[in-house]
Amino acid sequence: MKYFIVLIFIVLPLNTFAQDSTIRVITQDEWPPGKYVPVKVEIVNDNIDGFARFYQDLPMGFTVKKGNTSGADFYWDRNQVNFVWVKLPDTDTIRISYLAMADRSLSGSFNLGGVLDYVFEGDSRERKEISSRLISLNRNTPVEEVIEEISVDDVKEEPVSDDSAASSNPEVEFRVQVAVSSDQLSRSELESRTGCSFKHDITILKTGSVYKYQSGHFDDYHGASAYLESLKKIELKDAFIVAYRDDEQISVSLARSLTE
Repeated sequence: MKYFIVLIFIVLPLNTFAQDSTIRVITQDEWPPGKYVPVKVEIVNDNIDGFARFYQDLPMGFTVKKGNTSGADFYWDRNQVNFVWVKLPDTDTIRISYLAMADRSLSGSFNLGGVLDYVFEGDSRERKEISSRLISLNRNTPVEEVIEEISVDDVKEEPVSDDSAASSNPEVEFRVQVAVSSDQLSRSELESRTGCSFKHDITILKTGSVYKYQSGHFDDYHGASAYLESLKKIELKDAFIVAYRDDEQISVSLARSLTE
């Protein structure tokens, strides 16, 4: 008796992993180099009531400007866009945005994904990752949305305390932001909560109802970067570098161009 083996091939389409249904990224599929393109993100709050961080990685050669933050602490460093909340807003949908521009010399395409890290039920660290979306760079493509429609938050930062002497370079300085909190903490309370003993001074800034805790005053990026790496080795993973010029926060990339 002869037996025949029948092979059945099932052809599946590419990109079968769909974007997380609770996160939606809204932007055009083609970006013109040399022009700012709006990127909007909508996050459905699926019972998240604590710390959260949404971030996206962009290639080298991009410039980013802050848009709507929905109360998040925004920073752009090492080609990564970050929105950080001490407590995610208690609304059904959180809407954030920023403007991104590719350098005029860039061409080709890149993948734009995104990750939401968050604390669930007080102690469980979880994440939601959206599938990558292919963005093409095309000099002939117009910006589809009027950029002025993207409103930029303008919340003044108020210095609360600074236990350091004045920086030797008052114009531009780098610091490492080590924590954000809805509570005003003393240095000892901050070190107790983070589990770190900071070797540099602590500056506290208040933005709205949120306190930012920053450590150190560095005249150059490399000093701040070395300090940041030492903190990450002791598990302070959410620390990052910020930059100021005459007490006004500026992008780290601009600060580096002014000091290097």
